[in-house]
Amino acid sequence: MKKYISLNLILFIVFLAGTILTIFILYKEIDTSLSLKFIIGYIIYLLLYGLFSLFLVIANTSKLNCIQIRKRFFTFIIWFISLSALHYLLYYFFRRSEMDVWDLGIPLGVSFGLAFSDLMSWKKKE
Repeated sequence: MKKYISLNLILFIVFLAGTILTIFILYKEIDTSLSLKFIIGYIIYLLLYGLFSLFLVIANTSKLNCIQIRKRFFTFIIWFISLSALHYLLYYFFRRSEMDVWDLGIPLGVSFGLAFSDLMSWKKKE
């Protein structure tokens, strides 16, 4: 089981390094074919890393009992409603325009991450 934890750590370090390099490329406006290939590869890596994390969450959720799943679901709902309300208020006060349905993607992702983040790794039950 220890090799899975190190796999998660390696994938996260690659994610962090890729993010820093991509921000540097975009900030300095480096326009070469290598930088374009790197950014496309990084986007593909993000999609695969997201699918891997989602697989881990689903695999670890199936090991939980009904009460734990319900508790996490209610935590997700509370975070989602709170962050959506905060996002709506900030958006309305600073932009004074209507929101789209797609503007709820950030509160959805953050609340999902807060409720299920500990299930994104394989670890030994004690």
